[in-house]
Amino acid sequence: MKINTLFALLLLTPVMSFADVCKTTKPINTDPYIAEMGTRKVTFLAVDLNNNHCWAMNESGLSQRHSPHSSFKIPHTLIALETGAVKSIDERIEWDQKKYPAKDFWPETWKQSHTLASAFKHSAVWYYKALVPRIKPTDYKKWLATFHYGNQTFTPGSNEFWLNNELQISPAEQVEFIACLLKNRCGVKANHFAAFESVALQETKNGLSLYAKTGAGSIDPNNNDGAFEGWYVGYIKDANAKPVAAFAIYMEAERFAALKDYRKAFSLRLLGDLGLWGN
Repeated sequence: MKINTLFALLLLTPVMSFADVCKTTKPINTDPYIAEMGTRKVTFLAVDLNNNHCWAMNESGLSQRHSPHSSFKIPHTLIALETGAVKSIDERIEWDQKKYPAKDFWPETWKQSHTLASAFKHSAVWYYKALVPRIKPTDYKKWLATFHYGNQTFTPGSNEFWLNNELQISPAEQVEFIACLLKNRCGVKANHFAAFESVALQETKNGLSLYAKTGAGSIDPNNNDGAFEGWYVGYIKDANAKPVAAFAIYMEAERFAALKDYRKAFSLRLLGDLGLWGN
């Protein structure tokens, strides 16, 4: 794509800034949560999309960037659909065990062929690695810029740039990206966004629908038994499909087990206490 065409596209996609998303921001009182948080380090941001009021936990951490890990499957899925890397969420890729050999920490759900939909659901990393040769570096560059996704850094051809701290994004930028998707689909075609939502839907409650993705990785890439960092990023819509809230949590813990289920559970508790996820 020519540079002038790229800039023209970016001009058509309004930039969402923290000031645009959060007209006002109020810190969350951590006192009721300290005991259950334990030694975990938590940064959280949620925005009520009805009034652009935000709530934050650990405000100083909102601008600190980290590897997105599998939370990158949100933009990656959209990029794959937009570029035609897959024709639909049902496109199946056979698991090549020689190219993507199973590692000790792989869950059984990864050790099989997947569609885009099942790879998103089970967070199968190898499937998304297999998408990389199907997507031109210029297209990655274009969409990372269109999404204003963190530092937008990647090495062309790398199939780990969202896992190895090359691409980084902050909690505030995660929420800005989600808000952009909800405001105008951030340049994504309506049918592709609808397809994404069909796989990103996590659960429903009291007429509300939760769309989200986890992400996690070891802080020391050579020690999967040590400290981990993790994400839970997403949004909520009401019964009329109107966006209610967008949120992101970033967490550090002494072990993966300490954040595996807790990142979602704590996010939903905070959203519930804020009146954004029912009672």
